[in-house]
Amino acid sequence: MKRFGGSFLFFFIFFLTAMPAISADVDESSRMAIEDLKKRIEMLERSLFETKNELRTLSESQAKPAPVVSEPEGLEQAALTAKKKDDASEQGIRFGGAVRVQYNVRDWDDDNKDRSGDFGFDTFRLNLDGEINNILLSAEYRFYPQDDWHAPHHAWIGYNFTNELQGQLGIHQVPFGLQPFASHNFWFSGAYYVGLEDDYDLGVKFLYKPGPWDLALAFYKNEELGNAGDAGRYSVDVIKNADGGFAGAQAAGNQESNQVNLRAAYNLDHGDFGNTELGLSGQWGQLYNNITKRNGDHWAAAAHLNGDYGRWNLQLMYATYEYNPKNPDFVIKNEGTENEEVIFFDDDIITMGAYSFSWGVPARADIGIGNLAYTLPVNWGPVDSLTFYSDNTVIKPRKSRFNTIWQNVVGCMIAAGPFITYVDLISGENMIFMGGNMVGSEGDTGRRNTRLNINFGYYF
Repeated sequence: MKRFGGSFLFFFIFFLTAMPAISADVDESSRMAIEDLKKRIEMLERSLFETKNELRTLSESQAKPAPVVSEPEGLEQAALTAKKKDDASEQGIRFGGAVRVQYNVRDWDDDNKDRSGDFGFDTFRLNLDGEINNILLSAEYRFYPQDDWHAPHHAWIGYNFTNELQGQLGIHQVPFGLQPFASHNFWFSGAYYVGLEDDYDLGVKFLYKPGPWDLALAFYKNEELGNAGDAGRYSVDVIKNADGGFAGAQAAGNQESNQVNLRAAYNLDHGDFGNTELGLSGQWGQLYNNITKRNGDHWAAAAHLNGDYGRWNLQLMYATYEYNPKNPDFVIKNEGTENEEVIFFDDDIITMGAYSFSWGVPARADIGIGNLAYTLPVNWGPVDSLTFYSDNTVIKPRKSRFNTIWQNVVGCMIAAGPFITYVDLISGENMIFMGGNMVGSEGDTGRRNTRLNINFGYYF
């Protein structure tokens, strides 16, 4: 049919173009009418040619497979497939870590001052985080070349039972007081040095967050290493010996065991003004003595406020703790030899250890913490923000024979992408790692010591 229509049109056009040769008598008006008709036929022919090309193109496109997403069901399936791909990309283990170096000047250390301070390799750490078959995994291992020790920071597996309930098994952070830290600075608060800030132990924990509530219940069989005789650890724990010990450390043979923690916090939303978290914490556990083979106990309680108000952050915490060891009255070393030594133990002192050192702390004390920080966003080359802070701790031993312990840290955290620098000016009195003795007697003349500490870190 298409072929016949084309031939007819050809002969018709030929006939019309031959008209002037057949009849020479056609008048001028007839000749113009014929010319007009010829133009119309040429337009019709051109239109027919374009229509044929369009039909050919349409025919070729219909011969191709139709897209999968041509129907609503196809769109939904495509979305599900894309989501599965996104989920799959989130599965597996992600590697990270940090490298940190540190410069410090200590005003109580003449050798350090004569050298104009010391610069050392502080930390190298590796992190593993991720999810495999809905099982959560998180671990971190740290190396401290300057002090020649290494140990796990944390290592746990977890599971989200619901959107609000998560369980963790392994070495994880003890839920107590201000979380995750009771400080803004690199040096932590005084609570860290008595084992009540950023502590990690080995056990099981449940985190439940319905609405504005943040609840945690945990049981810890023992400290994180399962070896209370080793001070080469990140967390501050009760340890059995006094190796590498500072003043007051005694090898009384105590270790933490069977600890229970409960923490409850409630978030108050103030709209544009900010929010306030109010919380209570409690912990109780046994204190086993491997010399007397008896169990003492220890407990702690805290109330805290953590408020975010615009660029400001306010942290307040009151805590109290008590260690009741079952120490022997004394032990005899090298009995029957010329090196025989009688060692007496003081129940008012408990030996803590971390970072390859051990030291004595008051067995019973109250702690007050007040911190204030302000974060200033900036655009100074690579620098993203500056966080200025003043962190303050007072530890008041219940026994009057011990001095009050205090620490203040003023400084700034400088964030530049993956690079974070802490510039801290730390002042303290009777404070461990600050030239002080936490169990110094009331008659000792305490002095204020100051340390400038600058920590440069690259986090990857």
